[in-house]
Amino acid sequence: MKIILHNMGGARNEKELKEFLFNMFMDKRIISSPLKYFLAPLISNLRYKRVWKNYEKIGGSRIYAITQSLAKKIENLSGIKTKYAFRYTKPHLKDIIKNEEIIFLPLYPHYSFTTYESSLDELKENKIKAKIIKPFYKHPKFNEIIKENILNSIDNPEKWHLIFSAHGIPKKLIKKGDLYENQVKEHIEILKKLLPQFKSISLAFQSRFGFSEWLKPYLHEYLKNYKNENILIYPISFMIDNSETDLELKIEYAHLAKELGIKNYKVVECPNDSEKTAKFLTELVNESYNTKSE
Repeated sequence: MKIILHNMGGARNEKELKEFLFNMFMDKRIISSPLKYFLAPLISNLRYKRVWKNYEKIGGSRIYAITQSLAKKIENLSGIKTKYAFRYTKPHLKDIIKNEEIIFLPLYPHYSFTTYESSLDELKENKIKAKIIKPFYKHPKFNEIIKENILNSIDNPEKWHLIFSAHGIPKKLIKKGDLYENQVKEHIEILKKLLPQFKSISLAFQSRFGFSEWLKPYLHEYLKNYKNENILIYPISFMIDNSETDLELKIEYAHLAKELGIKNYKVVECPNDSEKTAKFLTELVNESYNTKSE
């Protein structure tokens, strides 16, 4: 028996970025039409060198180092061999699992076709037996970690507007039954009760691409409402800091905030590999499957 932490992956160099883009656009949960066989190689070949220039600003994605550290801490706490696998870059699940049952932990707090369900696709594609941990956004211990990270990041929260930034998805997926929007909104209502000190608490969506309508409000437009204000961003969709937090939120949106005249702009770290995060995920496994720690 092994615990497997599963996430999208990321890029530490140009080769990994090209692989990431190709595999992402080949995913039927991202592009469902046969056009993906044309678009995936086209987009990955055209974009990876230009996009990598931005990645160089952060030295590549931190997702590898943080996830590896988190896996080791969970293994030490649980006494169960713990590995990690990524959907779009190595290590892939099929390469680290050989005819064994696993406890499968997708590192997505909320359900979405594009993330959680895509992770389950990988189990089905490779005929891997697994005990699956469900989305955990309602868990009190998880939300205490978020609360603590947010409050520890600033003084005087009553002077700050807290914006939860969620990764966007196309609205057409919601119409097809994706639970993501409802779960994110429910999650924020839970967190509002834990964080009454803030001047305001709201939701916006980041990382839109393409031409279709995605979930709104878009963060880049929403920030226009906060000239001369203090803005604290919490990336509610992510467990591990990656290019969409380190590059998009902390660099690109920080630059935009300055242009818009926002007084102070700050992004909170994700739960990452903290001791409390490792303990919570270990307890989550135990709660779900009565796996006793040694």
